[in-house]
Amino acid sequence: MKVLVTGATGFIGTEVARQLSARGMRPRLLVRRPSRGALVSGLDADVVYGDLRSPETLARAVDGCDAIIHLAGRATFEPAARLAATFIGGTRDLAHAAAAAGVPRFVFASSLLVHGDTDTPITTETVPDPAVDYGRVKLLVEGRLAAFGVQQGMSVASLRLPHVYGATDQLFGRVRSGTIVLPGRDSKPYGHLHVVDAARALIAAAETGWVGASALADRDPAGWDDFIGFLRVQLPDLRVLRAPAGLSRLGAGTLDLLTPSTRPSLYTADTVVSWNLSLPVDPDALWSDLGIEPLVPTYREGIPRTLDDCVAFRWRHPVMDRRPA
Repeated sequence: MKVLVTGATGFIGTEVARQLSARGMRPRLLVRRPSRGALVSGLDADVVYGDLRSPETLARAVDGCDAIIHLAGRATFEPAARLAATFIGGTRDLAHAAAAAGVPRFVFASSLLVHGDTDTPITTETVPDPAVDYGRVKLLVEGRLAAFGVQQGMSVASLRLPHVYGATDQLFGRVRSGTIVLPGRDSKPYGHLHVVDAARALIAAAETGWVGASALADRDPAGWDDFIGFLRVQLPDLRVLRAPAGLSRLGAGTLDLLTPSTRPSLYTADTVVSWNLSLPVDPDALWSDLGIEPLVPTYREGIPRTLDDCVAFRWRHPVMDRRPA
């Protein structure tokens, strides 16, 4: 099976590419910024240039593929206007190119944030109710892809990923600095998933041709106090600073106004809202449909595994863009 991975130099994309390559599948990796190609240069893969804002580059990328795992886009909790170009327009053009090339399967990396605050574990049947623009945009894309898939006879899967963590993510980038700031003092249950299992789920959806939209997470929807508390047990010198949610949102909103629209930012008002939501996921949601089980069942196994990847001789810099998008 020939798989195209978009967002192949991003945090989750590099792990998807690594796993496909390790299995001898020689994936095709879409790269927009040539300088970031070094992140996948050691893999047995075909690297191609492409840009979701340039439909002409997408036809070549999808040609001859059996499936697409679509991860590209601004992975930050920004206003919808900043997210639309890649998530809405870019995904539309990618899907049209895929249909024209006869690609039968399309897997979209959606977000748990299509759901809103809830005390009830989220299942495949839970009706979405997003509280932030990131979730609203993802839900809009899900709906358009599903309708397009029915029209074109293409299998479309939208996996609503929770908090995905690993050595090269934004959170552990801050952990490495020695200090993290938590925008709120509550500790509501939240879905988590180690990046290894997020990649495995996306690949399984492509391989099985699963159709639908569903959240998934590991076996323990732990609150942030539990997650960060266990992290501090492993790293006693880690400084954790807390700020009230209201004050954090006000500060982030002010920073939003000062941040150029071309530069992605994690310090947004919607980041604060998202951090303080209750988003538990049913531990059994989707896994049996994909025919796999999580290799990293909870954060208690996942955090030590992540720290193993963070020790000095194995550390890779977080895959963050510091240049304007």
